[in-house]
Amino acid sequence: MAKAPPKKEDKQAEAPAEGEDQPPKKKGKLPLVLGLVVLLAAGGGAWFFMFKDKSGDGDTAQQQVRTQPPKPPVFVPLDAFTVNLSAEQGDQYLQVAATLKVLDQPAADIAKQYMPEVRHRTLILLSSKKAAEVASTEGRERLAEEIRQTANNILLAATGRPVKPVVLDVPRPAGEEPLPADASPENAAVEAPKTAEDDKPQEGSAAEAATPAAAQAVPVVAPPAPKPVLSKVEGPATMLSKAAADDPVQSVFFTSFIIQ
Repeated sequence: MAKAPPKKEDKQAEAPAEGEDQPPKKKGKLPLVLGLVVLLAAGGGAWFFMFKDKSGDGDTAQQQVRTQPPKPPVFVPLDAFTVNLSAEQGDQYLQVAATLKVLDQPAADIAKQYMPEVRHRTLILLSSKKAAEVASTEGRERLAEEIRQTANNILLAATGRPVKPVVLDVPRPAGEEPLPADASPENAAVEAPKTAEDDKPQEGSAAEAATPAAAQAVPVVAPPAPKPVLSKVEGPATMLSKAAADDPVQSVFFTSFIIQ
């Protein structure tokens, strides 16, 4: 016996049930907003770290420049000298040892290369001095500067640069003039100015009795006080010369100095 066909109402009722498994869904705007926020945060963080690294590198470079230690000094020793001084009071001789402070290592290499000439010129210079000229501290400083300039000219000529004349006394720069010996007010002998009280006659004196009353009533105006005049005692206008910044030999130091 054949089955009866299903009713239209049943088909219409089952259709929605079959489509309920995969219904079309609408996508919201929330994922898009979250994506933009994450993108902006990532870009801002990358920019911050890049800028921080650059500024940190600059600070590190400045710190390295500030903390860079100065160049160590370069010294070239001179062997000891024993010379007869110029005759003054009998036979006297000088035993001295010195060290050259040079500009840099290339200057030290040239000084060692020309050491025989440096020692020869120094020996002649020492033997020309008298004991009285080098016995004081000032005399030894002048001798050291003279040795420096002599050795410096040897190295200048060796490198093809013009030599300089040996000059020990040079004019003092402006602002370094020594003060006068009596520049203080207490050392200045200045007469105190007279005041109105000094010009008034003393009570009971003959001058007061002889002066009319009208004249005594007129006030006496004291002249302005003169400014103290200090005596000008000029100090030495010269000073011991110093090495230039580019001189191969910068200083000479005595490590031993004996006069006998």
